[in-house]
Amino acid sequence: MVSFKKLAAIGFLSVGVLLGSGKVKAGSLDDYVIPLSNPVFNHDARNYTMIRPILLYQNLPSKIEFRSDIKEVLKKYGLYDAARKLDGDVKGAAVQFNIAINERLSIVAVKDGYIKCDPDTKLIGDGVGFADLAAGIQYSPIYDPKNEFVLSVRGVYEAPVGAHGLYQGRGSGTINLSTHILKGFNGAQISGNLGFILPLDSKYKNTLFYHAWHLGYNVTPWLHPFVEFNHFYVLKSGDLDLKDVKALKKLGITSAEKLDAAISTLGANAVVSVLKDILHSSEKDKLVAALASFSGCDLINLGGKGNDENRNYITGAVGFRIKPFKNVSFGFAYEFPLQDKEKGLLDNRFLVDAVIRF
Repeated sequence: MVSFKKLAAIGFLSVGVLLGSGKVKAGSLDDYVIPLSNPVFNHDARNYTMIRPILLYQNLPSKIEFRSDIKEVLKKYGLYDAARKLDGDVKGAAVQFNIAINERLSIVAVKDGYIKCDPDTKLIGDGVGFADLAAGIQYSPIYDPKNEFVLSVRGVYEAPVGAHGLYQGRGSGTINLSTHILKGFNGAQISGNLGFILPLDSKYKNTLFYHAWHLGYNVTPWLHPFVEFNHFYVLKSGDLDLKDVKALKKLGITSAEKLDAAISTLGANAVVSVLKDILHSSEKDKLVAALASFSGCDLINLGGKGNDENRNYITGAVGFRIKPFKNVSFGFAYEFPLQDKEKGLLDNRFLVDAVIRF
């Protein structure tokens, strides 16, 4: 049976065939588009002034995977299947900005916004509030409109000012160093970037490498269907562990071995009650980071000790961008994991944006 994802990809890329009579050949860098999936890190190599509102709706996976030592303890007492249930969704709204100094230099603001995280499980409390803030500078050492090619480098600082209940606001922030390219081929576009996410306090955040790619085509002057690919890799995990959760430390639960001893001594119900209370408290993010075997997703960097057990977070996306006016475009994308859903926080995601250039 052909999967929905394959049908969606075929459908989006076939739109051009249906509208082929309006086919356009690009002669300007202005004819190309900004990527849409992985919106914090997958960006444009060009420098221009714009405002970009983004709406996000993300379904969470039905279950998540814990790090192996804690997983074995919970399995021993028959607690693992219930403990790792998740489901639910995340809704978000954000606005990105670029301010171009000239065609080679711009100021970029790439992460902000208001997010509501609503897991179905009663084990984990809801989270609502603001994300961390990230902004920086982009410079293009190569800007070649004649050959439809731009190469840029970017440095961004992410300030930890967001809500702890949304797995934001811990540590001293991160530095994101990245390289971005855009190459046009008479209407076809390939753009991509690769970079490093470097925590200023490695206890609270994972050190990551990532790369992201966009492939699309201007099938008409106003329609650009595309496919995208994103990959994050944990180079070094953070150091958040059970010992960093004050409520657990008071009970002497500072490791998987101590957790095993506590369940044996106090009983499963008592320990589960404590864990549930923590997951509805301000220390929820620390406990989730300590339990998870993965880093999170593009919006979340958990920083847990065992987040390097599943180092890879990989997604694909299909979508299109329409351009009804010269300086205005609208985009839609469907993003999905290209890995085991339990090794991340993404079941699927819908994104809608508008790009208004000045």
